[in-house]
Amino acid sequence: MFSSRHITAGLLALGFAADPAFAAPDIFYNGPAPAEACAEGVAEPGAASPSLKRICEAALDDRSLTLADRAATLANSGIVSLRLGDFEPALARLKEAADLGPKRSDISISLAATLIRLGRADEAIAALSDIDSVSPENRHIAYYNRALAYWALEDTEAAYRDFYTSAALKPGFAPAEEALGQFQVASVE
Repeated sequence: MFSSRHITAGLLALGFAADPAFAAPDIFYNGPAPAEACAEGVAEPGAASPSLKRICEAALDDRSLTLADRAATLANSGIVSLRLGDFEPALARLKEAADLGPKRSDISISLAATLIRLGRADEAIAALSDIDSVSPENRHIAYYNRALAYWALEDTEAAYRDFYTSAALKPGFAPAEEALGQFQVASVE
């Protein structure tokens, strides 16, 4: 018959500690997990603050995030940076999120917005090259952002087409409708 002392001695001889320090602890949060808190903060239109940015960055330290959750948290961190006007950190986080699999095409919307603000309209258009892969509920925003990029490059016809498509996809989308109000369409005879 073995005693617990013999089992402990046997485990130590095999290289195991009596107290398995290598076991991952369960982590409990008083309130939402940092990734959830980050997502909830970003879901508020226009919400951005240094404290929200810290929450999003802290969430990235969570090793239990799935690949999809990590991509979403990277994107959310990038969105907060974008809203704070920190365009280079936003670009870095959004590119990192876009590079993770599985592909998350909606990230391209924020990536394009960041590139437009950085004066890199041609890259913004490239980021939105596959608008059909953007979720249908956000496709109007993708067309709107691509229209802004075309506008920045003085491609008026392409900008008009995308503003028009954006407004058609989501009637009442004020930014696209206001942009269309800047155009005068003349017939060519």
